[in-house]
Amino acid sequence: MNQETTQRPADDAEERGGISLRGGGLFTSGVLMLIAAVVMFDSVEQGIGWDVAGPQAGYFPFYIGLLMFLACLGTAVRTIRHWPQGRGRLTTKSELQRVRNVFLPIVAYVVLMFFIGMYLSAALFLAWFMWRLAEPGKPHPRWKILLISVCVPLATYFIFTVWFEVALYAGPFADF
Repeated sequence: MNQETTQRPADDAEERGGISLRGGGLFTSGVLMLIAAVVMFDSVEQGIGWDVAGPQAGYFPFYIGLLMFLACLGTAVRTIRHWPQGRGRLTTKSELQRVRNVFLPIVAYVVLMFFIGMYLSAALFLAWFMWRLAEPGKPHPRWKILLISVCVPLATYFIFTVWFEVALYAGPFADF
């Protein structure tokens, strides 16, 4: 065989791990079906019929959720029916690690917002990203990390809370 028709060995570290196209398709379909089911359930509580003024509050969200559910169900069924053809990779292990390096701090940011408010969480989030995810060999100076992670939430506070009078959740520091 020539090199053009030879495939890389299956035990290549880059090819192992990650997410397959089939797994990614089924997972995404399942999550979106769950979201659609929640939308439909909540819409039924709001009312999905018509009254004298026209459609009730849940009418359009219910049918959009139903269409979304059916589309995702169709995608899941098609993925299962064509299982042998879906052997490719959606992501490799290294790509999945890069996504994890961004996703986990975002989850931490959202969780911290409930306890310490948006502004302090944003400052910690920005500082973490600037410190941790800088280009290899080119770290940001500490003064720049401190300056940006303080100034951006401060600017957000003045723009939204002071000037536009739209209060964002400040947590226990709301009285300052």
